[in-house]
Amino acid sequence: MAQPKADLISALAVSLDEDRRFFEAALKDCPAGEAAQIDKLVSRGMITMDRGYKLWAEMLGLPFHSLDERALDVKVRHRIPVDIAARHNAIVVAEEDGILSVALKNPFDLIAVDEIQEVTGQSVQVVLATPDSIAAALGRLQKGQTGIEGLIQRLLKSEIDSQSVDADKLRRLVGDDAVIKLVDHLIEEGMRARASDIHIEPQRDCLRVRIRVDGDMDTLYSLPTGLQRAVVARIKVASNMDIGESRKPQDGRIAVSAKVELRVSVLPSVLGEKAVMRVLDRSGVTLDPGKLEMSKHNLDLFRRGYSSPNGIVLLTGPTGSGKTTTLYTAMAELNQPDCNLVTVEDPVEYELAGTTQVQVDVKAERTFASSLRSILRQDPDVVMIGEIRDAETASIAVQAALTGHLVLSTVHTNDALSTVHRLCDMGIAPYLLGPALRCIVGQRLVARICPDCSTPTQPEPQVLAEFGLTADTKMTGFKKGTGCQACRNRGKRGRVAMHEVLFVSAALASAISRRAPDAELQQLAKEAGYRRLMQDGLEKAQRGLVSLEDVLAVARIE
Repeated sequence: MAQPKADLISALAVSLDEDRRFFEAALKDCPAGEAAQIDKLVSRGMITMDRGYKLWAEMLGLPFHSLDERALDVKVRHRIPVDIAARHNAIVVAEEDGILSVALKNPFDLIAVDEIQEVTGQSVQVVLATPDSIAAALGRLQKGQTGIEGLIQRLLKSEIDSQSVDADKLRRLVGDDAVIKLVDHLIEEGMRARASDIHIEPQRDCLRVRIRVDGDMDTLYSLPTGLQRAVVARIKVASNMDIGESRKPQDGRIAVSAKVELRVSVLPSVLGEKAVMRVLDRSGVTLDPGKLEMSKHNLDLFRRGYSSPNGIVLLTGPTGSGKTTTLYTAMAELNQPDCNLVTVEDPVEYELAGTTQVQVDVKAERTFASSLRSILRQDPDVVMIGEIRDAETASIAVQAALTGHLVLSTVHTNDALSTVHRLCDMGIAPYLLGPALRCIVGQRLVARICPDCSTPTQPEPQVLAEFGLTADTKMTGFKKGTGCQACRNRGKRGRVAMHEVLFVSAALASAISRRAPDAELQQLAKEAGYRRLMQDGLEKAQRGLVSLEDVLAVARIE
């Protein structure tokens, strides 16, 4: 009589489990032949290659890495020369605290470790990976290296020495396929690393390419100095700048795709022109107040401010702190069919359907101030000004707020309260500023702890003391990132916004109007619900989103 199908499956499962235990034991008993034992296990279909190498890594106490291209650190992929990487089957995975994590096919290859340490001048942490993943990563590395090296050699043979090439030859050169591909490659590598900015910097001994990722600067490439003029000229052409002008700063933009744009700035320096490309990626932006990481307390105050029928709502913080995203989030809520919303920006960073958006153009004499005067004759309900940069724009904004319009804008100050003094310093009379202000939001970005490798921790007593806490204070929820593939062993991935929201109550508006001292303004602000950035950062640290050390580095204002 045939054995029931369910019994066969159970018997097979027991057999598989016994074989798995047998081969795991074989790995432990055969320290010099683990790879061969794993191959046997894989060939019999008892286990996958990944599973076998993960077991081996656990036995050796080593990290395991999949070598997925998305999990590799773009910034360090070329740290080992390609010929040495190929000879030793080695792939650089990441770098932390000066130590290179290197995946080796043979983790016992001390010759490979010694040579890599000698070439790089850095210590090596061995990481285990499967032979197939190492071969695939080496293939990608060799393809990329061959590509960029070939482009560089072609350009250097074109006699593009930075001192001798004339303007006509430079114009011909920027149309060269090699120059175009080289610049495209630099942009692609920067974007693959999630860079917010890509810097092309002339140095005495090289053309340095650096990127800013999550607020930190890292070197991506060091190119021959002879490429400087060709690379910068190509960037200038792509961003519609004057290629013949090298004595004045220039600004432009490059459309990478429908959702991604580069805002380009070229600045003359002693060693040549430096180009910086800021990446504006709209594809991942959701204009939803719930996505701002703003506490309920702060969001309620912010909403109360921009829900007013008139007055000024200001966002303040350093460049790149997310002010524009927060501002557009408020505008998206205000953008209703019964509302006439008009903006004046430099540049227009997001397209907001249903609104009228004006681009500043100095050459056409379309400045913030002149555009704002025209906008006020367009019967607006809400006016958004990209930035208040001068006294004239500030004065028109205040007058617009006092004549029944809601005005949204940004300004550069250290915190929300100091914005009051900045506007007064611009020449705005306090008796006008007090009644006009509705809300001021201060904002900073701080590194987010990687959710995939976060682990509970207790901050040092001196760090707690900066927040007015002691080691005995009963507080939990603090975390730190230990480093993993997802964050390229940095322990951090992405950034979180911290906020302070100053809602201008009637009492505070009156105090501003009569030039009350700072101590009184701070007390009235606190009574209106004002919480400093440090307090918001502490709350986010208790939720395990950020570390107290990072909050301290970003939010502390001397």
